[in-house]
Amino acid sequence: MKHPLYYGKLSALSSALLSISSSIFAADTNTTPPSAEPTVQTLPTLSVEVFSEPQKQKDDDISAVPKTVITRDEMLQYGDQSIMDALRRAAGFQLPTPGQGPRGGGGASGMRFRGGAGPTFLINGEPVQGGPRGGMSIIDTITPEMIERIEIVKQPSVAQASVASSAVINIILKEPLDNRISGSVKVGYGLRSSQQQESENKQINIQADGRDNAWSYSVSANQMWVDNTSLTKTETATGTREQARTVNRTMQMFAPRLQYDLDDQQKLIAELFYRNIKMNGYSANQTQDDKNDSIRLNTRYERKDKDLSDKIRLSVERQTETQLTRSFQNTIYTDETINEYGLAYDGMRKLDPDRQIKFGVDARSNNLDSNVSDSLDEQRYALYAEGSWRFTDRQTITLGARQEWLNRSGLVDYQDQHLSPVLAYRFDLTEQWSIQTNLSQAFNSPKTDRLIPNVTVSTDSDAGSLNNPDRGGNPNLKPEKTRAAESTLAYDSASGGVSLTAYHREIKDYIEKVIALEGSRYVERPQNQNEATTYGVELSGRYALKQTDAGHSFMLNGQVSTIRAKVEDEQHNQRLVSDVAPYNASAGLSYNFKPWQLSTSINVSYTPEFTRGLDNQPYDRTTNERFGVDLSATKRFTHGWAASLNLNNVLSTDYKERLTNQSDGSLYQARTNQGMPSFQFSLEKKF
Repeated sequence: MKHPLYYGKLSALSSALLSISSSIFAADTNTTPPSAEPTVQTLPTLSVEVFSEPQKQKDDDISAVPKTVITRDEMLQYGDQSIMDALRRAAGFQLPTPGQGPRGGGGASGMRFRGGAGPTFLINGEPVQGGPRGGMSIIDTITPEMIERIEIVKQPSVAQASVASSAVINIILKEPLDNRISGSVKVGYGLRSSQQQESENKQINIQADGRDNAWSYSVSANQMWVDNTSLTKTETATGTREQARTVNRTMQMFAPRLQYDLDDQQKLIAELFYRNIKMNGYSANQTQDDKNDSIRLNTRYERKDKDLSDKIRLSVERQTETQLTRSFQNTIYTDETINEYGLAYDGMRKLDPDRQIKFGVDARSNNLDSNVSDSLDEQRYALYAEGSWRFTDRQTITLGARQEWLNRSGLVDYQDQHLSPVLAYRFDLTEQWSIQTNLSQAFNSPKTDRLIPNVTVSTDSDAGSLNNPDRGGNPNLKPEKTRAAESTLAYDSASGGVSLTAYHREIKDYIEKVIALEGSRYVERPQNQNEATTYGVELSGRYALKQTDAGHSFMLNGQVSTIRAKVEDEQHNQRLVSDVAPYNASAGLSYNFKPWQLSTSINVSYTPEFTRGLDNQPYDRTTNERFGVDLSATKRFTHGWAASLNLNNVLSTDYKERLTNQSDGSLYQARTNQGMPSFQFSLEKKF
């Protein structure tokens, strides 16, 4: 059943929102031109449930789009070792199990399904590089000590560049302390082991920062070594086969940051991110060597006062990646280089205590050179404007629109422009109860790397099969167009809250990964489907006991997410999306005892077994039921010492996919990735 506020064409909403927004803010004579947030790179699909949390920091933002804040104090109190630990404990955040499943594990289940666009990670408002070929991303090296807060915006917002993504997760780094130098050194050792499988992980992390008058500076460096031997079991009607594969990775990250304060309101910032990854893998019939080297420079000017803020951002990035795959059949070598340049401006003006506007402009250009395809040039431009008006003590409305232009040439010749409007409304029933509704229309243009047609050969003994296909891009992809409505009923108090969200989306030209036979091997490529419809309900809650006189404190959170996602072709035939589970659930408990300086946590997740048909294939795929249990403990000592122990995948649930013939239910092919419990021990010294 469609959301009651959804009826009516959202195409008509575009012009309506702009005309209403103009009339509301016509009294303002400051006609600063609109502008836009950066085009961002998204990481693999995760699932986030955000509600009006009890920890929201007090600020002057009156937007009706809700924002969740996780502070550094909270992360340190509960012993978080990484950003993912903090998000795992946040209500409703689902993480895929590393290494499970040939397509990355849990699929898109549980998220407020918005097509192929997963969450967007930003650092101080700048886009984050993703980890290539399962490698390390910048966020993997940022520790809670480096963070001021994490801001999560789940619903569409033109000001947050989240119109077409499932969430925006903005990591705000902390300002250096008022001393010359301080920081920490952390070393860690991890081991995952189960029968013939083993994964060994060693790493060292150094972080330091300081301040000298108007200058402040910081640096983070990370070195990681990962040696992994995994076992895959494949089964067909003719028999069963097992194959071991060994992968050795070396990863380095170096990120210095320099800031100069012009005065109390203005500052200049420069951040450099360098990353180098090398991987060597081999099995009985294949070897693979991957290398990635990337460097990114972010510079910005910031001005902030009580009633206004301005930010000018300039970024440059160069990334090179090579892949060499050798087998008995052939040798494939890929060499790709990406150069990107970006310039953006963001502004905010507070017209009075009850009205504000946000605006921005963004321009980005990138070029991809490849030895296996034609070069691809891309230019993206965007403008946005968003106004918020608190027209009564209990009611707030936010209207926004984002206009984008896209030009591509070379491999594909493509021009596109589109307008994405958003309407958000919040009604505070009481001090604790509130209702929030969001209507939006958005476009999601496929990323450049999804357009490159060359094929990456899969690994293991069943490589190139329907259950483990090779992977390639599709230069003929069209952008997704999403019309969405969602409403949240929330209860918030000083110690916790509960929220219930219902959502409905229609996605035209939905991009789905489709497997088809090409020659003698199966290849998985992104492909536009005619239309997808998805709807669901999410229930989440959190309760926190603040620190007692005896030093006890704990936090309990849990969520249940249901989703139904259907694809309809041009002949109006319908089927359920192949990798989306009907629901999932999770719960977590974090406990801290201050006299012992001890922090502990446990997180449990569950995904049921589900069966879905494959597009244009006479087979059904069944994915098994899976549990996940993660434990962690951190003990802090005197003189800045601390020790941590993390236990992951304690129940060691295997990931199984089984293909059966739709005609008689007989086995066609099955694949099992064995789960491995793991532990990670870390020792840290602050200075």
